[in-house]
Amino acid sequence: MKTRTLITMTMIFLFGLVACEDILEVPDISEQSVELLAPSDGSVLDDNSVNLNWKGVDEATGYTIQVASPNFENAAQILLDSVIEMDTLGYLPNQISKNLLNGDYEWRVKAFNSGFETAYSSNGFQVNGDEYLDLIPPNTPQLVSPTNGSDTSDTEIEFTWSREDVPGTAERDSIFIYSDENLQELTTKAVEANKSYTTTLSAGTYYWLVRAFDAAGNESQDSTTFNFTIND
Repeated sequence: MKTRTLITMTMIFLFGLVACEDILEVPDISEQSVELLAPSDGSVLDDNSVNLNWKGVDEATGYTIQVASPNFENAAQILLDSVIEMDTLGYLPNQISKNLLNGDYEWRVKAFNSGFETAYSSNGFQVNGDEYLDLIPPNTPQLVSPTNGSDTSDTEIEFTWSREDVPGTAERDSIFIYSDENLQELTTKAVEANKSYTTTLSAGTYYWLVRAFDAAGNESQDSTTFNFTIND
């Protein structure tokens, strides 16, 4: 009886090892290649909004996508270096968009999973769209007043900030005023402001920041966050 039990347990153990090995085995995709669909090699695009599309690779769990100008061998600038990974529902996109100025570019994609990756596949293309396209974001606003950590008894508050304008399309600011440190409770939001904004607030502590944008749709990074208190 003991011998039979020992044999049975040994078989279960060995079966478990085989099963685990099957589960942990990662498909080797290193000999596969990513088929680039568009832009095709040598194409000329008349739209500055470029959609990069490729065919999905079986057993891949992610892609690395890069765009260089004018090409990777003589790269003056890397315009895109992104990683797309499969989500928890098993969805893995095989396209990405990028706004590009007129000029020559090369794009490339490689697929990967947890154990292997393919070589890069690449295409060269040219963008010949709007020569006056504005892709430069505004400078980040610098907050001036109310100063950080200040307090006042006035309920009418004038907010001011500075920002050096960037040549191009017209720029404006959005100001966000919150009543909590985690910036979840938005008290006031104003768009189309221009380096100042005045509003009336009740007693309490407030947190504020500013973001700039322009007519072309570019946005700056958020400013630092200042807080101030209105006393009863």
